[in-house]
Amino acid sequence: RDTAAKGGTTVIPSFAVGRTQELIYELNRVYETDNEYRRDFDNIMVYVDSPMATTATEVFKRNAQVFDEETKEFITKGDNPLDFKNLRFTRTSEESIWLNTDPEPKVIISASGMCDAGRIRHHLKHNLWNRKSSIVFVGYQAEGTLGKMILDGAEEVTLFGEKGKVNDNIYNLEGFSGHAD
Repeated sequence: RDTAAKGGTTVIPSFAVGRTQELIYELNRVYETDNEYRRDFDNIMVYVDSPMATTATEVFKRNAQVFDEETKEFITKGDNPLDFKNLRFTRTSEESIWLNTDPEPKVIISASGMCDAGRIRHHLKHNLWNRKSSIVFVGYQAEGTLGKMILDGAEEVTLFGEKGKVNDNIYNLEGFSGHAD
């Protein structure tokens, strides 16, 4: 909410299978529940920029019979917990590139979760230095990974052979991690 108010992008490195769907589920609750935040989020788009995460989400949607009782209850009330009006999935490189040229505030969920490969590296390159933007970690960051370096407070990192500054808007939501750390 604060990032969007500044006109920035919230970038969330996420694992494509499991963690991304957990995030969609939780964001669905924010976007579709009448609470104090809903009005603030009405104009903020959420993009899942990972072909693997998109495919995994489609598999989850097709297999709702294995969801827990709470999730099945949402579905019987007509709410698909893995979808909401502001959620968009990208598949193509062109769509992914566009996300970094679009000036509108947004949330980008992209793989890989530890930032060592995938489209997330492009989103970091375009947002890590920007004081308007935020990076939110939602999973374990192993030693030696780019994600761990950023989370540990690196002032500068190298992406695609170029050094870049790291802004101060780095957050860690430890409740999403499945690790005992």
